[in-house]
Amino acid sequence: MKIKILKFWYSDYCKIILLALLIAVTLPLIASSFHLGKSWRIGLLFIIVNITVSIIMGRWIKKTQQPSWVFGIFPGAFLVLVLLRYTLSIYAYLFFVLYGLIEYLTFILTKKH
Repeated sequence: MKIKILKFWYSDYCKIILLALLIAVTLPLIASSFHLGKSWRIGLLFIIVNITVSIIMGRWIKKTQQPSWVFGIFPGAFLVLVLLRYTLSIYAYLFFVLYGLIEYLTFILTKKH
């Protein structure tokens, strides 16, 4: 069991999961602690940063030929944040769908090298 945990800890999946949790969960929580307004949080974090990360994730999935479940890592991490923090905001659930679609669209449009 310990070997499996260490193998996962040093894998690319662990790095991607930790990065997704860092960006999708902790970054908005940090931004709210700086008392950024709702429009700044949505504009800066949810639109610019998270869409950029979705594009990077889609390209990474295509380049490294990852399995299809990897598409759910970043949107899933964002969904965790939504369920914990923004449960009544419908736009947050729409961003969850948008990030998944952007990842998949980037995956389709990226050419193999």
